[in-house]
Amino acid sequence: MPRRQTTRPKSRAIHSWYVLVPLAIIFGLFAKGAYTSFVKKRQADIEKDRYQERLDDLEATRADLEAKIDKLETQRGREDEFRSRYNVVKDGETMIRIIDESPEDASQ
Repeated sequence: MPRRQTTRPKSRAIHSWYVLVPLAIIFGLFAKGAYTSFVKKRQADIEKDRYQERLDDLEATRADLEAKIDKLETQRGREDEFRSRYNVVKDGETMIRIIDESPEDASQ
């Protein structure tokens, strides 16, 4: 006795254009969303790196300023800063200023 095939016939509705076109559109929308998310993440990473560099620069500046403040809190630091800014000397000291004459100035 021959055996009968007991498989179900394939439904043609799944393979029709009426089903495949909306599925392709939905897939396209998901792909577009994934691509948009990827681009936004890449831009955010670039921006994060830029802000991290800026933060590092600001922290270095802060450390430099704190070192200057610490120096100015001592008597010697204030004296050095005052001497460098205003070209002053203490009582009993003499200031010598050396002026370098360039060859162009000497020939005149």
